[in-house]
Amino acid sequence: MAGPRFSFKVTILVVFAVLTLTLSGAMLYLNYARNSEATLLAADNLLEQSNARIMAAIDRMIEPLTTIIDILVLSPAVDAAAGDLEHPLAPIMIESLDRFPQMASIYLANGRGDFYRAVGFKGDRDSARASVKAPGNAMLATQRIRTDVNGRRDARWRFFDADGAEAGTEIDPATIYDPRRRPWYIAAQKTPNIIVTDYYTFASVDSIGLTVARRWGDANDNVVAADMTMSSVSQYLADMRAQLLGKTQGAEIAIVHRDGRLLAHSDRAGFERALATSKGARIPAVGEVGSGVLSAILTRQQSNDTPRLRLTDAVGTDWLARTAPLPAAFGEGALLVLAVPAEDFLGPLGRTATETLILSMLIVLGFLPIVYWLSGAISAPLGRVTREIAAIRQFDLEPHAPIRSGIAEIQDLSRTLAAAKFMLGAFGKYVPKNLVRQIVDSEIEPKLGGQRVPLTVFFSDVRDFTTISEEVPPERLMEFMSDYLEGLVVIIMENRGTVDKFVGDQIMAYWNAPVPNPDHIADGAIALLRCRDWTNAKNAEWEREGHPILYTRFALHEGDAIVGNVGSSDRMDYTVVGATINLGSRIEGLNKVYGTQVLITHPVAQALDPKRFVFRPIDRVLPKGAVHPLDVYELKGVVPQDTVTPDLAVVEADTTLCDAWTGFYGRYLSRDWAAAEDALNRFTQHFGEDSVTKLYRGRLSAFKTNPPPADWDGVIRYTEK
Repeated sequence: MAGPRFSFKVTILVVFAVLTLTLSGAMLYLNYARNSEATLLAADNLLEQSNARIMAAIDRMIEPLTTIIDILVLSPAVDAAAGDLEHPLAPIMIESLDRFPQMASIYLANGRGDFYRAVGFKGDRDSARASVKAPGNAMLATQRIRTDVNGRRDARWRFFDADGAEAGTEIDPATIYDPRRRPWYIAAQKTPNIIVTDYYTFASVDSIGLTVARRWGDANDNVVAADMTMSSVSQYLADMRAQLLGKTQGAEIAIVHRDGRLLAHSDRAGFERALATSKGARIPAVGEVGSGVLSAILTRQQSNDTPRLRLTDAVGTDWLARTAPLPAAFGEGALLVLAVPAEDFLGPLGRTATETLILSMLIVLGFLPIVYWLSGAISAPLGRVTREIAAIRQFDLEPHAPIRSGIAEIQDLSRTLAAAKFMLGAFGKYVPKNLVRQIVDSEIEPKLGGQRVPLTVFFSDVRDFTTISEEVPPERLMEFMSDYLEGLVVIIMENRGTVDKFVGDQIMAYWNAPVPNPDHIADGAIALLRCRDWTNAKNAEWEREGHPILYTRFALHEGDAIVGNVGSSDRMDYTVVGATINLGSRIEGLNKVYGTQVLITHPVAQALDPKRFVFRPIDRVLPKGAVHPLDVYELKGVVPQDTVTPDLAVVEADTTLCDAWTGFYGRYLSRDWAAAEDALNRFTQHFGEDSVTKLYRGRLSAFKTNPPPADWDGVIRYTEK
């Protein structure tokens, strides 16, 4: 008696409705979103307070630079070239670097091009240390540039470790650095007041920043200046982020310019990666560092000049943001931006979220036994159905145990699949499964028409098949031929060939369609040799058993052919047509003339690797119906040293035979009949007579008596198939 049957659709609908209604009711009951707006308003206030504190702190970052510059300018006038190895102001400059880490360097320059500088390496300034070729333990460096009376200038670097001991020196006897050409020096000469440059790339250190400078006003046009790198500002922003917004996960603090430049970012490592290029530092663009929300904030701020923003970024994340213009010292158009994902501020709702999660978990756990039973009843049979369909697509039509399920639709689908497998199995006896599989895999549309493709075509034919068919009963002949054809077809398919058709005892196959195969000629040659060896071995077995043998001759040709579907819209045949196909069939027939078993044409021989394949020239022919003559060769196998297909390797004697025959053949084509006859005699003395040598012996005898015309090109023209 059949078990209970349930509708697949009703089962899914019931499960979906029960789970959806239960979970929806729980979510509505808890009302998770009731306090979210209040939380976000509190977050807005926190951002506003953080913004004010960071603004005040950033303003204090540049203030020490201006103060120190003013102090140095008020000190007794000291020229940039004063002192010998050290400058009189060096202690003040070094102390300033130590006390204010945002100050990267402080220096003096005069109108003669003299220059003195102190550079600090405290903190994470490995890139700065590397830029000036400082030792790894250097914490401070000074640079002196002097200009002599002849205008020659040299630069000397001195490096000091953390204890103040000298750690090394670096001398450039012909430095090209000239402070008088730098933007800070030029700007300082135009005003007696302190100037702050725009952001620019520093000369000696791979970084960007701004410079505070002021001229002394003496006759030597001395200028004192200090650098602040934006990497140090980024480090400061990172510290402020940890201090003020440490409980958030995705907060970003940045200094941007309204024109789209990113001047500093709380992700210092990311900011420095964006700075670096193959040719030195550069100012990155907004959006190169962080989540990408800064670009959206800058766009929104330019269209709606309000400091408080709520927006959604390109990936759907909601953000709270604040913007504020920076002091004039940071340049007109510079903005401080704070941005935090709205989700980071929903922590106060954690208790409600936890309660919702616990209740949802209890509900889901309560339904787990039902869901488990239903999913097993549905997914297991559907999994088998999926595997059956995948097997059918690969033409794996072996019968399997029936799929059993209590769901009516799955049972009906199982019966339909079994019927489809039976029909496809019967259909597959008439259409090559491998061809259909290749067409399906390559997604070739089944429509009439074709395209020109270079193909390697294969032909085989059984010698005296008509006589054999008259001697063997039809039933036995059919069984006999099925065994024979099956063996050849398996070899062709294993070597990526496509069997096109059977014409009685003949097989036609090809390579490079429907799936492109860059090695189609070599694959065809390997398949041909394996078919030859298989038929010879099978004939030896049949001969021992007293059965008739099927001595098979083969040919391989390569050329363009039309590949596609021919026939009508409801009955198509995927095949190949063209002169290449006809010529390949004609070449196979020439085996009877030369007494050979395997012939290949010149395009095939030319494409095969002569260091791997062994073959010898047979003749230059113009088969019936052909327009252009071509050379044909006898393919022997592969060289004895071949490790890829050692089963096809010839003996050394075959290699020697082919070399000797090639020497004779060259003399034959050169019309030197006496030399050719002598070479042929030596060949037969060493290798014996065969059908090819007998043919050429007769041909030489005829040519000696009746030489061919002067324009003879060695082509033998055939008028029969």
